[in-house]
Amino acid sequence: MKWALTTVLVLAMAASASYPRLATLGGDPRLMLEDYVEMWAYPGTISDYEFATGQSDGTGDADGWFGLVKNFDGSTLGVTINHGDMLEILYHPGTWGMIAGLDYEKSTTFAESIEVSTKDMNLDANWGTEVGMFGDYSDLAIGVGYSKATETIGEDPEAGDSYLNVGASVRGHQDAFINLFPIISAGVQMSTLIDGDDDTEDAKATSISIDLGAGHNHFVAPQTAVVVGVFTGVVSTSYSGDAYEGWDSRMHVIIPRITGGIEQYVGKWITFRAGATSHTEYDSQGDVNSFSTDFNTDFGIGLHWENFTVDATITEGFLHDGPYMIGGDGENGFMGSLAATYTF
Repeated sequence: MKWALTTVLVLAMAASASYPRLATLGGDPRLMLEDYVEMWAYPGTISDYEFATGQSDGTGDADGWFGLVKNFDGSTLGVTINHGDMLEILYHPGTWGMIAGLDYEKSTTFAESIEVSTKDMNLDANWGTEVGMFGDYSDLAIGVGYSKATETIGEDPEAGDSYLNVGASVRGHQDAFINLFPIISAGVQMSTLIDGDDDTEDAKATSISIDLGAGHNHFVAPQTAVVVGVFTGVVSTSYSGDAYEGWDSRMHVIIPRITGGIEQYVGKWITFRAGATSHTEYDSQGDVNSFSTDFNTDFGIGLHWENFTVDATITEGFLHDGPYMIGGDGENGFMGSLAATYTF
């Protein structure tokens, strides 16, 4: 179950950007400007974009998706198919925006003449608008999400899990070097493990999270743009129920997370991108305490022809070992993920 709100450029062509571009510039949509992926962080920006896009992931981790967003007589309407495995409707009547998503799957199979039924449902609704809270103005977003996945085997009781989460985020716009400040996101997620046994208490977990940060998103030279964000946050989780026996609470602290990238225009049609993320995290649960660090790099390119843009990621396997020219390989693909976007 994804959180309801999980928590750049001024060129016209940048508005036809994509998830491959986001991945190579740090991966956080809250840092994006003039890039339609910011809509999923702040739906109040929906009216800034009109585009059609098709995107795929060559690694096999996710399916491709299609989206269309267009303005009609002052209102912006859109639809996405398979974005986050959901069917989404986007709507912006002029002063606020909303994205609502639905995914429902049901299947029945037989194992040794025993019927096995599975159900999987996901609902998301995110609302956003512009407010005068910080700096010149601020983007405000509020979201709610619910999911439930269950399995029934023969005459046994239904078992599975469910999640309910609510979240909010605000992003201030400043006329300064740190032009995105503050960036504040907070949320509550409540999960339940349904064991199907009337004699035991369903296990429940409640997580409260807050994330604070700041971002820089500017051209530092006529053909060079830099996106950088620094965040710190905490997730506190409490547990109850028989399945969580011995688990009282857990604390997870990010200290800090640094993310960003650089985008270099090479001539009129080509853009090269390189990005990185660095995490330092502390985790505490009972008597177990740990520190961990992680560092990742990403590379990509963009090809531009007037209103048409192709963005792609370049895998590290390709950079180190070259491509598999015959048969293909998701780890050594020149274009690990690909997006084609037309801006109206």
